[in-house]
Amino acid sequence: MTSGDTMAGRPDGEALIAAARALSPTVRDDAESAENARRLTPRVYAAMRDAGFLRILLPRRFGGYELDLETAINVILELSAACGSTGWVASCGISHQWMVAQFPLACQEEIWADGPDKLVVTSFPATGSCRRVDGGFRIDGTWRYASGVDYADVALLGVALPPARDGDEALPGFVVVPMSECGIAEDWDTMGLAATGSHAVVADDVFVPVHRSLPAEIFVSTDAPGQTAFETNLGRYPVFSLGAHGLSATAVGCLQGGLDRFVALSADWQVRGSGVGAGARVAEFPAVQKRVGQAAMALKAAKALMFSQIEDTRRAVIDRGALLDRDERLENRVVQAYVVQLALQGLDALWGATGAAGIHRAEPVQRAWRDAYAVSHHAFFNWDVHAAMYGQARLGIEPRGAPY
Repeated sequence: MTSGDTMAGRPDGEALIAAARALSPTVRDDAESAENARRLTPRVYAAMRDAGFLRILLPRRFGGYELDLETAINVILELSAACGSTGWVASCGISHQWMVAQFPLACQEEIWADGPDKLVVTSFPATGSCRRVDGGFRIDGTWRYASGVDYADVALLGVALPPARDGDEALPGFVVVPMSECGIAEDWDTMGLAATGSHAVVADDVFVPVHRSLPAEIFVSTDAPGQTAFETNLGRYPVFSLGAHGLSATAVGCLQGGLDRFVALSADWQVRGSGVGAGARVAEFPAVQKRVGQAAMALKAAKALMFSQIEDTRRAVIDRGALLDRDERLENRVVQAYVVQLALQGLDALWGATGAAGIHRAEPVQRAWRDAYAVSHHAFFNWDVHAAMYGQARLGIEPRGAPY
């Protein structure tokens, strides 16, 4: 990149957003073939990597740009408008690099020793086994939902860390392992986000040195050992106040892409057949106009709420160096879940007006609708849980139901 580069040779946020916008036609062209293959096309993944998107939240110390969350969200919105799966993988790739930067510096130095452009996949549930050995741990098992794993360099996996002393309890935690030491079980066959290729990571007696492990309590805190790698306060975000924003933005991007596609179709779209209204332009029907208006306002509301929340958090964490309290962390979580609900409302309005054409799998409005609904099924965006937790807090009850 040249346009918008900083004096230090790092692109600024506007340059990265422009790069995502320029890549979008290619992403859109490859969306159907990527869905059929259940993975991003090689040229799309390579273009995302080469554009530097994986460096957006990575510490400058290791070749990253250490930019702001707003830049990351705008990049994700551009890509998701063209293909929800592509935006999802980009979101994971951007935030997971930041998550590895919570681990001890010795871990970071190993992972980025030969360059910063690493795709990190995650699977948080401790579905495999972990036993303590000299110098670290050995893990076995299968970890599902590793989005983008076909192109992954590194995996961050949930485990139960065995105690150092007999009689102590195991601790929930995470380990970082190179994908060169793991395998892939192809088990991803879904109705939405199909092209994310979120297959499973398989580990067979893989050794993990102790510096590539971290108890969950420390990982989700604002005092993780790796935060010293950052030159700014970027590392001090609570994990769930940063990572889930990008994933929720995927659904908002799907609504943007679906709305753009629907409006473009409507320009020359006519009612077929010999019934009432045959030959009339679809755009002239008040019911269709109402649905477009509903979708457009849902999009505007989702973006306004999302960016307002991100800016409030940025001012607290980055500008003031503050630690978010319980209510601030919970507000991030409920906003993330609610903007997904707004995206679903907008896409429901559009898809209900697509007629017979809308039931074809290759139809982009339908794909955006399916992808957004797949986003909504992620545990981070369970609206019933998060709405109840927010209600609990407002009623003076300690929130319970999901991490925040």
